[in-house]
Amino acid sequence: MTAVARPLDSDRPLIGGGSLEAREISAWFGTNKVLERVSLEMPANTVTALIGPSGCGKSTFLRILNRMHELVSSAQLNGKVLLDGHDIYDSGHRITETRKRIGMVFQKPNPFPAMSIADNVTAGLKLSGVKTSRSEREEIIERSLTRAGLWKEVQDRLKQPGAALSGGQQQRLCIARSLAVDPEVLLMDEPCSALDPTSTRRVEETIHEIREQVTVVIVTHNMQQAARVSQQCAFFLAEQGTPGGIVESGLTEQIFNNPQDPRTADYVNGRFG
Repeated sequence: MTAVARPLDSDRPLIGGGSLEAREISAWFGTNKVLERVSLEMPANTVTALIGPSGCGKSTFLRILNRMHELVSSAQLNGKVLLDGHDIYDSGHRITETRKRIGMVFQKPNPFPAMSIADNVTAGLKLSGVKTSRSEREEIIERSLTRAGLWKEVQDRLKQPGAALSGGQQQRLCIARSLAVDPEVLLMDEPCSALDPTSTRRVEETIHEIREQVTVVIVTHNMQQAARVSQQCAFFLAEQGTPGGIVESGLTEQIFNNPQDPRTADYVNGRFG
């Protein structure tokens, strides 16, 4: 059966995550080339982990996937990023709609400090111009916080500032904020690097729970985490001043237990990086 691509700006209700594909992506900051012809398929309802040493372009690649790369004035890009078969960089597609469908969670939790927990969850809806009734808003808040594994901890203090939460709770609040707009894809840039082990476990549990509805792409330097949460991996590397690229990609079990490239084996076994 041939898949039919859905228009990028469609308002039709979504069921499950979207498929994401990068084709021949090269990227620059000014004259500095940081990525060289990166191609990667990120199937729907799959967790894809991007692994590799610092400075090999993983976070840049992640930002390219929802058009954040172009926010840097010196940034340039070649290649395509396909969401459900349509290039998100095609002219005529709204950036705000793209970022609504492809959400982002950053390394450092960034709740809006002046907003309550509840208002943080619905902030994306307001920025997207989505109008909701009071009952719809309450339902979205509860559903999003539940999906992020935070509802039971904060249900009695929704009017308190989001910034008053612990670091791990703030990160899950940011996940809830991203989920509130029902994205097809959620990008996560080292979401647990600043968290304690308990908070890390809860974020990983959230990733497992949302995978049936959202496609997840996560950058992580933690090999154990990549093995725990992902179904496929892509190993990035930049050698001797060359731009970053993918050395090897495939099923997580293969990358960790039977890699085809010796550099991949050396990295996942901790011999460098």
